[in-house]
Amino acid sequence: MRGVSLGVLAATVLAVAAASAQPAPCDECVRGDAIIERFSLQPVRPLAGELSALALAEPLTPEQYARVIELRQKAPALARLGAVDDADLALVAAALCHGTAETCTAPTTHALRCLADRCEVALPHSDHVDVAVNPGDCDRYITHKGSPRLGLGFDWGTGVHRSGYPNDGRVWSMGLEGRFALARRIGLVARIDRWSGRDEATDADGNGRDDAGTGSIIRVSALAGPSIVLSTTRFESTVRFLRLDLLGGYLATRSPADTDGLAAGFDLAYQFWALRTGVRVVHGFGDDTTMMVVHLGFVSGTRPDPDTDTSCNNATPAAPGVSSRLALGFDIPFGGFGFSSQLGYLATGLGIEAIWHMSPSFDAMVRGDLVVFPGEDRDRVLHQAALAGLRIDPPRRPNRSSRTGVFGTLMAGYTHGAGLTPTTTGSGPVVDVSLAWGGQGREGAAYFRLHGRFGVGDDNTDYRAVFLSGGFEFRFDGERWRDRI
Repeated sequence: MRGVSLGVLAATVLAVAAASAQPAPCDECVRGDAIIERFSLQPVRPLAGELSALALAEPLTPEQYARVIELRQKAPALARLGAVDDADLALVAAALCHGTAETCTAPTTHALRCLADRCEVALPHSDHVDVAVNPGDCDRYITHKGSPRLGLGFDWGTGVHRSGYPNDGRVWSMGLEGRFALARRIGLVARIDRWSGRDEATDADGNGRDDAGTGSIIRVSALAGPSIVLSTTRFESTVRFLRLDLLGGYLATRSPADTDGLAAGFDLAYQFWALRTGVRVVHGFGDDTTMMVVHLGFVSGTRPDPDTDTSCNNATPAAPGVSSRLALGFDIPFGGFGFSSQLGYLATGLGIEAIWHMSPSFDAMVRGDLVVFPGEDRDRVLHQAALAGLRIDPPRRPNRSSRTGVFGTLMAGYTHGAGLTPTTTGSGPVVDVSLAWGGQGREGAAYFRLHGRFGVGDDNTDYRAVFLSGGFEFRFDGERWRDRI
């Protein structure tokens, strides 16, 4: 028994000594482990030995580059290294090496940079000559992908207007446009629009109907002017671009009549593929009318396609556009219900959003939308809202992709209610809370969303609505959004 006790005591002393001899984890290792967890880079851990033994030197030889490609195919999660900056890659290397020894961290950091596609590669020279693009003297020159110089488009808009006639402040527009490209960034535009609104609805006896209808307000404008492309960004096989139209022409007021006159305005719109959205403002000098709408439509042709930079036998894309954290979204209310006898069911509307990416979990948002309550046996009610707030994307769970999941929004702003007066569901401040589920990638996202919207002002205390919407968004620079996937 004494021998056994001494043996147990000796083993215990040796275990305590061994534990006390273990070095404390280095600060760089701890921070590197946190980065690995944040970007879901756990598949890189089994490759630690291979990475430190690669001994890469720039420019990479074709054989070394082939080895890098092989590792990417072996562990697709390594593509996420592109979202980690060089300083953090050094911390990841320390975590993989379990220390800061230069003999391990230096080659591992270099290997991680190459896996993130940040290393120069010495590819073999090709003797292939493409006579269609090679000028023969190997001078660098620019070619352009062709887009039709003539374009046609259609759009629908909703917004507000100011007029000397009694009106509810709302305006709708439908327009046709023709475009002609003079150069890559300069062109001409001509358009015809029909603008429609209605009189101010007053319900003095409380029967749900307008007591003194003065009729619709209908206007037609014919405008033309120069069109200028302000910026372009490469997007897959095409470009996304911002274009400004300067407009001048004539505005005819059909109802009420005899208030025709000259008009001027501008249209600032963003376009990707054939889809175009923006803001148009037109002022009529004949009856001192100003109209502003947010519009959505389609345009074919006159697209400033990306340049191709060709040098000798190589054709490589020209430099990409300016990086941006911005995304543009469309959110379409499908239907819902307003919890007031003055509202009723909610019909299909339109919402447009701009999103600014701030961090892996938070985005700043602004939103403009139109919500329609048809009213059934009473006059319809329309609400236009301008909102601002935050979108919250919960952090990823370990070993789980965030390409699909839930997110929420918290927004506040102002709604303009166009309906019968007096009312307790009219204009005033509102808050909007939503919960959504959907999928996302670097270039965009799509989702379904449940909204709760509540009036918090003295004139809209009974404005309470719940509605379901579906939406999608396009992100201007996918690299800025890599931390979401």
